[in-house]
Amino acid sequence: MYMKNELYFYQVTPRIFRHGIPADVTIRSLSAHTAFEEGHTYTLGIYPLTQDIYSETKPPIAFYPVTAQEGALCFRHAFTGEQEHQIRIFKDEAHTERVAVLSVYSLREDLFERRPYLGDFHVHTYLSDGQESPEFVAAMYRQCGYDFIPITDHGKMQPSLRAIQSYQGVEMDFKLYPGEEVHSPGNPIHILNFAGDFSVNERCLAGDGEIWGNPGRPEWNQRVRERMETLPKSLPEGVDPFIHASCLEVIDLIREANGMSVFCHPFWQADVHNVPDGFTEFYLKNGFADAFELIGGQSNHENMLQIAFYQQMLAEGASIPVLGNSDSHGTINKDWFQEAKTIVFAKSNSREGIIEAVKGQYTAAMDEYRGQHPHFHAPFRMVRYALFLWENYFPLHHELCYEEGRLMRAYINGDPSAKTRLEALKGQTIRLMEEQFAL
Repeated sequence: MYMKNELYFYQVTPRIFRHGIPADVTIRSLSAHTAFEEGHTYTLGIYPLTQDIYSETKPPIAFYPVTAQEGALCFRHAFTGEQEHQIRIFKDEAHTERVAVLSVYSLREDLFERRPYLGDFHVHTYLSDGQESPEFVAAMYRQCGYDFIPITDHGKMQPSLRAIQSYQGVEMDFKLYPGEEVHSPGNPIHILNFAGDFSVNERCLAGDGEIWGNPGRPEWNQRVRERMETLPKSLPEGVDPFIHASCLEVIDLIREANGMSVFCHPFWQADVHNVPDGFTEFYLKNGFADAFELIGGQSNHENMLQIAFYQQMLAEGASIPVLGNSDSHGTINKDWFQEAKTIVFAKSNSREGIIEAVKGQYTAAMDEYRGQHPHFHAPFRMVRYALFLWENYFPLHHELCYEEGRLMRAYINGDPSAKTRLEALKGQTIRLMEEQFAL
């Protein structure tokens, strides 16, 4: 992950502030060639990036003379608004010799009380149609900077439970959640079950193996038939009564399991697009599922259609929680892996915390195709904040995650020292995160 020069050369603590609350800020040099001259007085200018800095009546820029002491510059300031601010350090009073430009952010209370977690809600392994084992996939995700994932193999929850069990008893910050991609019988629409207490596939699929063309359990088929009888006689074009009833039954079971349902990849093309446009519109406008997989990972073609459809639904008044998911089928030199992800602004990295944040639309879905800059998709305030974090926090976070993921791989390969070394790193990403916030 690209890291800008300033993150190598300077440490700003904290970096994220409550709107309008005065806080102490410390800036330290991280290298001899950028060291502050002890006893020298620098001028620090605080530039809020989205206010009118040209106003003659009330210019919002604040300047502070700050003397370097013990290698640091310390000052106190109340950052206002919900925006990025630049701290511009000048060596002289006239502001002609600029030393560095550092970025911080201020937030309204509802967002300040949350923390950013990087996740992917759609992940496959070789226990369905992926390439690698669940425990290996988990390690690679952590190595690449993720805070959580569920394994969501086709038609089964067991692989996600295997991943969890593989690291049972190992204390670490990375979280693995139960998951599955639900294939209800005769239904081409797939729904993700995030963190449910039980497998929905086991409730609806007959037998132990084949999911394609599965006849379904008799009791499941009866439930769907009964649900069809309760539907309105007239449904929108493209909404098949059987498929709608089947999806509703899946969603109800996921909620019964205390999980979160995700309506995924409507523009995926198997033979044709697996979801009619009328059905997608019906589900997004009525919020039947808990979240929408806005970025599905498979191709720019289908993702652009999903994004355009989402934007149209927003313009027509829909309220839609969105996720960015890779739908990865392998992590080593594979397409899709890391090309889509979600930043979740949650009160905790827990099932309850993540689900509450997603339903409350405290997420930013992102795509990051190879050789391109990332794109974020969410309400504006989430995009602006996510972009700041991607440039100023996540590069530092990813550096710490890399060694943890490598040790996870060593652990599953039987290295007798890996568990001790991995547990010694527990808490480092949490500490980094908390250091960013002015408590």
